[in-house]
Amino acid sequence: MKRPKILLGFLVTLALALSLAMAVPVYAADVGLTKGVTPATPNEYQLGDTIHYVMLIINWSSQENVVVEAVWDVLPNGSTVYPIGPLLPYTLTPGQNQSYTYDWVATRTGTVTNTFHASGHQIPLTGGEDAFNLLVEKSSLVHGREVGGTTLPVNKLGLLAPWAVLFGCAGIAALVVLRKRRQA
Repeated sequence: MKRPKILLGFLVTLALALSLAMAVPVYAADVGLTKGVTPATPNEYQLGDTIHYVMLIINWSSQENVVVEAVWDVLPNGSTVYPIGPLLPYTLTPGQNQSYTYDWVATRTGTVTNTFHASGHQIPLTGGEDAFNLLVEKSSLVHGREVGGTTLPVNKLGLLAPWAVLFGCAGIAALVVLRKRRQA
């Protein structure tokens, strides 16, 4: 009787292990995006300055190819551009990356955000495809330029008058003291 219970326990354990193995999730494509600006610091600009964005698509997989089907960039003013790069679609082999750049002239102040998008699929060795649709954002700070500001002339007489009065009074007081000493 002891053997059938052990055998039954072993079979139940084996069935649970197999069902868990079948329930392992399918992972999405192993792709990464980065976005930055050059120079990286201070990442603060004046209205009218050019912000130089640098983007990168990376195939993090060590074995599987990635097919990049679409690449686009949403600028801080809301318009969409398609950065110049290789003809789409293209394939990134394991560990390979593709860089993009785009320049935008700051047309508004405050915190501006640029969003880089890429979509495509990874070709797993086991067959099928793992699709990806990724985005990454980069925020920068844009300050307003003061154009045509007003400057007021400096009133030098107004600044020097109190000192002139003070030294004048001190001089008169000194003369009065000297005259009293001579009379004494």
